[in-house]
This record gives sequence, structure tokens and C-alpha cells, in this order.
Amino acid sequence: VTMADQKAQALEWKAKGNEFLKAKDFAQAIDAYTKAIELDATNHVFFSNRSAAYLSQGEADKALADGEACIKVNPTWAKGYSRKGAALQSLKRFDEAI
Repeated sequence: VTMADQKAQALEWKAKGNEFLKAKDFAQAIDAYTKAIELDATNHVFFSNRSAAYLSQGEADKALADGEACIKVNPTWAKGYSRKGAALQSLKRFDEAI
């Protein structure tokens, strides 16, 4: 399996995750995004989307970890900071969320 094949498979898992997220099936979405990350951990969007799914499921600590991972992969992408801030707000860590 080539790197290009892995990246393509990862995008398929992301698409499945997006469908699950839209249907509010957060556990399935998290599983799909996790599979995408296992195939391609260089795509910041996978961490961002899984962060959103974790937060929607009430797992702010895991959402925060993924928000931070998103920022680490792509520090210039503003949405990663938004994910981190939303998780910090949910954890009531307001000073850090600014």
C-alpha cells in the first residue's frame, strides 16, 4: 500500500466520520476519524473533526487533546485554536481559552 493509497483511504474515513457527525452518531464519528488519523496523522483536519465529535459527546478532555494535536500539525490553521478554545471553555478553564 502506497502513501497515496493510505491518504486516499484516510479521506474516505474522514468522509464517513463527517456523515456520522452530521447524524449526531458521535461514537461512530470518533471511530472513523481515528481510523483516518491512523492512516494519515499529517492531516490536521482529522484531529479537528474528531475534536468536534469528542466535544459533542461531552469528552472535553479528549477534545482538547485533539485541538492541541491539530495545532501541532498545522499551527497556522485558525480552526485548530477554535477547537482548543471550545474544549477549554467546556472544561471551565476560561483563562486559558482566551
